[in-house]
Amino acid sequence: VGRFGMGMNEGERVVASPVNFENEPPLLEELGVNFGHITQKTLAVLIPTKTLDHQIMADTDMAGPLCFCLLLGFCLLLTGKIHFGYIYGFGLIGCLGMYTILNLMSENASIDFYRTMSILGYCLLPLVSLAALHIFISLKGVFGFILAAVTILWCTIAATRFIEATLDMRHQRYLVAYPLMLFYSCFALITVF
Repeated sequence: VGRFGMGMNEGERVVASPVNFENEPPLLEELGVNFGHITQKTLAVLIPTKTLDHQIMADTDMAGPLCFCLLLGFCLLLTGKIHFGYIYGFGLIGCLGMYTILNLMSENASIDFYRTMSILGYCLLPLVSLAALHIFISLKGVFGFILAAVTILWCTIAATRFIEATLDMRHQRYLVAYPLMLFYSCFALITVF
């Protein structure tokens, strides 16, 4: 037995074989990060009248929602609020609750937890813009409350559209919209106050 129990004799060397990196896929592709889908989902949230592609809805991308949550926390940090724990806590508990509610309400299909987190995270984008606006102006007046209400409705409509397309729940969209509105209201309260 050689030094440190490696099983090599004196004078032996390990020769590395050449690795062919040309046949390796790019790292982001290997990790499942698809910038085309991230852009299309983001545009679907920002433009509510845009038609949704079912192939994009089947993608359980977590890179976009994670970036939006970090961006929301960073915008709140610039206003003097350190709420990263609240963002991830409300987000995780809210996603777990919505996952349960959606699977109980759905008659035909089921939704997995990662897809629920992806949908709710992407639809957080209007609240990120509200938090970015709050860096420059105060939202504690009537204007801020109206703007927060519009932003909550925007997030709710976008998330409801995504869930309708995923689970084919058009006839139950208002029942889906109510807990979504409560979910996004928590983030609006964190942002305004």
